[in-house]
Parts: sequence; structure tokens; C-alpha cells
Amino acid sequence: DTKSRTDELTHILNRRGFMIAGAQALQFSSSMRKTGLIVFCDMDGLKKINDTYGHDAGDRAIIAEVDLLKKTFRSADTFGRLGGDEFAILSISLSFEMFERLKKRLDNLCDEWNRHTKEPFKISISLGAVQFSVQNYDLVELLKEADERQYIEKRRKKIEAGIISV
Repeated sequence: DTKSRTDELTHILNRRGFMIAGAQALQFSSSMRKTGLIVFCDMDGLKKINDTYGHDAGDRAIIAEVDLLKKTFRSADTFGRLGGDEFAILSISLSFEMFERLKKRLDNLCDEWNRHTKEPFKISISLGAVQFSVQNYDLVELLKEADERQYIEKRRKKIEAGIISV
């Protein structure tokens, strides 16, 4: 039943759908002896958008961010909305080197969107990635580790912006 596995707002997989599709993709990767990355994504400042402009604006920000994620990553990648403003991407054969390039591309797409939108808010997103391999393809564990790396990225951004001090 695809309806129970799809996020209503963004039309990508929901948490349940991602966990099922992600486990299948990891199993396939393992059988093909391929590696790749699990990417954990968390929007920056969604609570502020919701509090300042309302939940409809927050929904538009989420939809815009998903569109930019899709433009950044490959259509063959597995995308899921884990809840609220958290997303995960499973990308077979993606290296950390390529991931760094994709992060820059996504930042540029966000900047471009922010410059050209009629919306009163700006969007950005923090990403963390962890490699899966034949030795490690426990999706729950990989997501947890990718989330921890994403948190470090979010903290780095806040320090750079002067929002928090070290």
C-alpha cells in the first residue's frame, strides 16, 4: 500500500516507507558488494518560520527544500521524510568526496531560491552522512550516526553565524 508509505505533503517516502525501501536498497547493495552513503538532513530554522509566518509557510518551506534536495541528488536515490523537518537519503555508490560537492550545490540552490523567491523566509538545510558497506548496513544504526554528523554540521553553522559561541 503506497499511500501508507508516502508523505502527504512532499510525496516522497514517509519514515515507514523509507525504512522499508532503505532496508531493501541496503540488502541489494550488500549483495552487489557496493557501498554508498546514508545522508541525514535537518532544515535550519523551520520552527522560526512556523512561529513567525504560520504552518502554511512552514509547509511551503518543506516542499521547497524537498524540491532542492531532489535537484541535488540523483533520481535513483531513496528519499524519505522521517518527520517534521528531518529527511534521509540513501545513495548507492556515493562517496564522501561527491557528497561534499553535493552539499555545496545544495547550499547554492538554497541561496538562489532565497534570492528569487517571493516568500518572506529563507531556507537552508544541514546534512550529515555516513558510509554503509558490507560490514555495516544496519539502517537504524546508520541513520543515528548520520544524524549525529548532521548535528555537528548544524552546530558549526550556528557558531559561524555567531548564534552560539564555542
